[in-house]
Amino acid sequence: MSISLTYTAGEFVDEALKRVQILGDGQTASAYQWTIAKSHINGLLKLLVTQGPSEWRRATQTPAMVAAQAYVTCSPRPDRVHRVYYRNTAGFDLELQQWNMDDYDRIPVKTSTGRPTVFAVDRQRTSTTVYLWPVPDATVAAGTLRISYERVPEDVSLTSDILDIPQEWFDTLMDLVGGRTGQSLGVGEKPPVVAALERGSGNLNEVLNYDRGHSVRFAITTE
Repeated sequence: MSISLTYTAGEFVDEALKRVQILGDGQTASAYQWTIAKSHINGLLKLLVTQGPSEWRRATQTPAMVAAQAYVTCSPRPDRVHRVYYRNTAGFDLELQQWNMDDYDRIPVKTSTGRPTVFAVDRQRTSTTVYLWPVPDATVAAGTLRISYERVPEDVSLTSDILDIPQEWFDTLMDLVGGRTGQSLGVGEKPPVVAALERGSGNLNEVLNYDRGHSVRFAITTE
């Protein structure tokens, strides 16, 4: 017995297409079928992250600070930045306050140096930059910047890639991939394809709600 179920992308596509009876027993997807299904997997992964926070995507990165440099570049690119902490050389974590970029732009002197107390996130299509104020000096830059964020699921490129989703998502995503691939292959009216799409769409909210946090914290700030 185990609880470590995984699928390669190739296995996942084969199972999805068997669900909608595009493939039969012992058959595997053709190169053309694989290309279409892969496109739907990647499209759904990008779509699902827009539906709200996911606990399984939470991660931490520690980009290096540079003395007198007002920003760090996140790598890999986050979907969302949640918190930023400065860890000093004594090991104490000090949380920075988040401002939006409009507030950051209003700072009259952005070159003031010291320990950062504020951060602002500039989220672009291919990169995410975190601006810090005050700007780290040489002493502060010797510490560590800890960024808590939600990561972007990894793209599927090869049939051997392991799907970057939790087990709880497999069933719903398999229905959606099978149904959408069936539509793309011109058999969208077939009962197994219709059933898979209905089932997957119906279960989607349940999967998303399951993966969200179970508590909400409201914070009131005064300026």
